[in-house]
Amino acid sequence: MTYHYATLRRPISDETRAWVSEDFPEIALIQNEDLRTKVIEAWSYALCCSGFARITHIPPDGNPGSPVLKAGTQADHVRGVLRYARAIAREFEEIYPQVSIDWDILIAGAACHDVGKPYEFDEQNRARWAASPAQAGAPTFRHSVFGMHVCLTVGLPDEVAHIAVGHSFEGNHMGVSTECMIVRQADHGWWHVAGALGLIREDTMSGLASNLRSR
Repeated sequence: MTYHYATLRRPISDETRAWVSEDFPEIALIQNEDLRTKVIEAWSYALCCSGFARITHIPPDGNPGSPVLKAGTQADHVRGVLRYARAIAREFEEIYPQVSIDWDILIAGAACHDVGKPYEFDEQNRARWAASPAQAGAPTFRHSVFGMHVCLTVGLPDEVAHIAVGHSFEGNHMGVSTECMIVRQADHGWWHVAGALGLIREDTMSGLASNLRSR
């Protein structure tokens, strides 16, 4: 039996870090410099654990094959979720000034919510999972779980790693933080609205709400 190890396939370069900043400019909204630097490092690390060079090279799917945007790249989704999460948080903060939101954790968590996708979407990984799903699962880790690993590996705080793992299905089995709930709503809402607007291939929408109709 062959064993596999989720580790860097190539060194992290300054070019990769620059591409992350270029593909995901909203990361600059994080005020804390150390947090901002580590978010860039998280995406750089995840990319270098895969065959993808840039976020814009990752297919525009929620999960591999479903749901699938008709056009664009993964960068369109992750950037949209970050902006959506900010809008949700601003709405509540403006109307209810007594609420407490950790803005840097919210933005960093939104930026990292899909940081595990380079691993789950990697063609080499997907080929070996398809060839022998009983060996290590199919996938071995979903992007949410691998994203938590990436966040912790590069030194991001637990609060950001929690959002990476809790934003998706795994969040149904854990108590989620305030910031994680906002990102969950932004992420799930983004996909549902995209489906309603006709931006998603209809043959890939089975994982969304059963009452959703595409324009």
